[in-house]
Amino acid sequence: MRISYRKELEKAARQMILIHRTETLIKLIIRTIIKNLRVSHAGIFLFDKNKESYILTISRGKQGIKIPSGLVKISKDSPLVKYFLYNKYYNQWSDDFLLLKRIKRFLRRKKTDEKLKEFFQRLLYQLFIYKVEVALPIFFREELLGIFILGRKLNGKSFPAEELAFLSILSSDVAMAIRNASLFEDLRIQLEKNQALFIQTITALAQAIEAKDKYTKGHTERVVTFSLKIAQELKKIKKIKNWEKFENNLKIAALLHDIGKIGVPEKILNKKRPLTNKDWALIRIHPLIGEEILSPIKDLKEIILAVKHHHERYDGKGYPSQLEGKKIPLMAAIISVADAYDAMTTERPYRKALTRSETKEEISKNSGTQFHPLVVKAFLNAFNKEEL
Repeated sequence: MRISYRKELEKAARQMILIHRTETLIKLIIRTIIKNLRVSHAGIFLFDKNKESYILTISRGKQGIKIPSGLVKISKDSPLVKYFLYNKYYNQWSDDFLLLKRIKRFLRRKKTDEKLKEFFQRLLYQLFIYKVEVALPIFFREELLGIFILGRKLNGKSFPAEELAFLSILSSDVAMAIRNASLFEDLRIQLEKNQALFIQTITALAQAIEAKDKYTKGHTERVVTFSLKIAQELKKIKKIKNWEKFENNLKIAALLHDIGKIGVPEKILNKKRPLTNKDWALIRIHPLIGEEILSPIKDLKEIILAVKHHHERYDGKGYPSQLEGKKIPLMAAIISVADAYDAMTTERPYRKALTRSETKEEISKNSGTQFHPLVVKAFLNAFNKEEL
């Protein structure tokens, strides 16, 4: 069956546009090459700026080298790299391909520059080591991003012109895709660093808030623990998409749920008498203050919603937005129960702490009114296992 290389290129190009991780991208590229060109193996050396070397990032195929990613590296001084970096000097042909059969023919010439001959002998040895029949550079402008290496054709024949043309065009598309993926990865790493730094700063603020309220020492850590225990039980009775991400976001949201209390006067937080309506009015804006503090980091959207709405009630009588039922974010509903459980079991100057059994009864009684019924069910499962 004859392959439509143009269609395969268009298909590969469409897929490459959607991929922003270099590792995933090169796996797609190698699969495309092996599938369409029917070669024993294929691989890509990619330049690693930290190691100042070209790393064999992937090698796949039924035959030939099967080496774990990152184990093999070649320097800029290796013949394979120099051939492409100094193409005008070393390349004796009119195209960009490095073909094993050409190198062999070149070395059989009687009249050959000794320096070139010595270079091509070393190059031939390197091609032999990696069982390379064809190599092709991946250039972005003047920068050599990487090198394709391909083994022999499974049918034992030479690579026809149309397959070499396919590789040449693919190489150009791949260079742009790798460059874009690299930029996306750099951006993601920078954002993660910024987010980690931001969370460290916010965590320090959360600890500062606890220091303001001497009656709730350890509250934040307990709410984090309770929230995660409840969530573990909840996922057994309700499907939660992207569980690892959900769990990580829940942990951060629980850690930061009271961050807005930094805007509440210390005298109210430490008041020894029951709070007045005026006091409660100030307390009830702390979720909005929390939202405002966290809002500069756009990647924290789900976390911000959990912080903002952890005082909503299932019946719509909570604050700050009077959300009800399933409109309340699930993370917020979990933190709501965890927060209430810790508050009930913690002694305050104006009331004694409830016992575990009294707390269980109180939370059960408010299922469907104050609390999300499924979250209460998960809470009770964790409670009965004595995990809370």
